[in-house]
Amino acid sequence: MIPADNLNLAPSARRRALIAEDEILIRMDIADTLREQGWEIVETGTADDALAVLARDQQFEMILTDVHMPGTHTGLDLARLVKQHYLHIKVAVMSGQHRPSDDDRHLFDLFLQKPIPNIVRALSRLAGNIDD
Repeated sequence: MIPADNLNLAPSARRRALIAEDEILIRMDIADTLREQGWEIVETGTADDALAVLARDQQFEMILTDVHMPGTHTGLDLARLVKQHYLHIKVAVMSGQHRPSDDDRHLFDLFLQKPIPNIVRALSRLAGNIDD
């Protein structure tokens, strides 16, 4: 389990996040960690699946996506589309191999280098919702 440093979200501050990560164990670990902290999580294994979810439901505070995934779209494609069409959703991009170029930085609000030591704190700061 990813350490959460006993960071708890206030009950009134429940957040919804969409996770797009093809590595199932990583996705499950992140999702379980965030759920333990009170987040509502929707999981997908590809950017294509995440876009299909967004076509039906846009009620997310943020999207967390890996860069390299199978399918038609990469995580950066997903980030670009979210920034163009869903302005209320914050975008966090993560990768263990990819370093974003200066041209990519406008596509996301937060970049996380894997392994991520404290994903709850990083995403809570992005959401503007830390109960310290």
